[in-house]
Amino acid sequence: MEIAAAPSGEGLRDRRRRETTLEICAAALDLFEEKGVARTTVDEIAARAGVSARTFFRLAGTKEDAVFIDDERFVAALSEVGEAGDDIAALTRALRTVFARELDRLHADAQARARFLRVRRLIGHEPTLLGAAIRRETTSSDLFVPEIAARIGLSELDVRSAIGLAALEMRTALDEWARRADRGEDAHLPRLHRDVQKLLGAAASD
Repeated sequence: MEIAAAPSGEGLRDRRRRETTLEICAAALDLFEEKGVARTTVDEIAARAGVSARTFFRLAGTKEDAVFIDDERFVAALSEVGEAGDDIAALTRALRTVFARELDRLHADAQARARFLRVRRLIGHEPTLLGAAIRRETTSSDLFVPEIAARIGLSELDVRSAIGLAALEMRTALDEWARRADRGEDAHLPRLHRDVQKLLGAAASD
């Protein structure tokens, strides 16, 4: 497996941790595609990745969570929503900006893009992975809602509404990206995300 370059400023321990997490993710993806999620065990993933079960649980948690390493960039983006104005529209624009930036970075990283697409395609066929993806999205949003609300002076309902809309746009774009890949079509994810925003905006205005 080819390891992606470490982020700037990353220490040796952090780099090794990331490399091992990527190895676990690759092993889980291979096995899920070969056998399905239900018939794959943690011990099999750990063995293929060359790590102990203890290391697996420390770095990945559950077998489903093992494949979501690239989602972390979008979770981190929520913490970077800074001055966003004092209404839902302004916050929504800020969320779209940080999500679009991360999609551009993902698209530019060929390894991460290919890995992320494999996960999204699996989600379309594996209910347990879909459930894990929804759980992670909800947990991440709940973690940042009070912080964002306090920072920009909006109610938590306002923040949940803005995040919910931005998340719907992301989810719709990702699902369509995976569907097109299943049909053998190569879609440009950042452009597809922008198209979805326009379509949902037009639908909401009618």
